[in-house]
Amino acid sequence: MGDWSFMIDPAWRPANEGDEPPIEAVIGGWFLRDDGEISLFRPNPNYQPSKPGLPTDPVDAALQSLVAADGDDGPTAGEELLSALRDVLLGVAVDEQGIALVAPAPDGVPSVLVATAPAHRTRVNTPGWRDVTVTELAASLPPEGVDVLINPGAPASTRLTADTVRLSVTDPAPGDGAGDAAPPAATS
Repeated sequence: MGDWSFMIDPAWRPANEGDEPPIEAVIGGWFLRDDGEISLFRPNPNYQPSKPGLPTDPVDAALQSLVAADGDDGPTAGEELLSALRDVLLGVAVDEQGIALVAPAPDGVPSVLVATAPAHRTRVNTPGWRDVTVTELAASLPPEGVDVLINPGAPASTRLTADTVRLSVTDPAPGDGAGDAAPPAATS
C-alpha cells in the first residue's frame, strides 16, 4: 500500500492535537512504497504559500539557498540543487505540438523553460506543460546551444547550462522515474 510523506507550509500550525493541514498548506510530498522506494516529489497544485518567497518545492528551496549564498557556499548549495533536481518531477513548457518551448533567458541564452511546481507555471505563457524527470530532460536537450531556465520570472529563477543538467543525472538518486518522455527542444 505505501504511505505519503508531506512537506507542509512552515506557517501552518494545528489548532488541536491531531489536526491535519488543509490542502492549500501542503507544499507537496513523496510516496513511500512498502518496498522502501521513495517516489519523486509531487508538488501540490493547490498549495498557497502563507507568505511571498516561501519555497514551493525542494528545487525552489535549493535555488533560493544558492541565490542567498551568493558564492559564499557555492559548492554545497550547488550540490543541493543537483540532488534536488533528481528528486522532483519538472514541468517543461510545450507548444501545441508538444515541442519544448525555447526562449531567451534574461542573459539572452536560448533556454528550455522549466517549472518546478504549478505556482511557477503561471508566469509562463504557454499552451501546455509536460511533466518529466531530470533524466528525461537531460536526454532531450540538444548537444549544444540550448540551456535550461528554471522557474522563469521567479525571484530565484536560474539558468543552468545543459551540461550542468546532464551532470545532475550522472549519479541519479533513487526515485520512481515517473513522467512522460521529455519533448524534443525546438531550435527556433
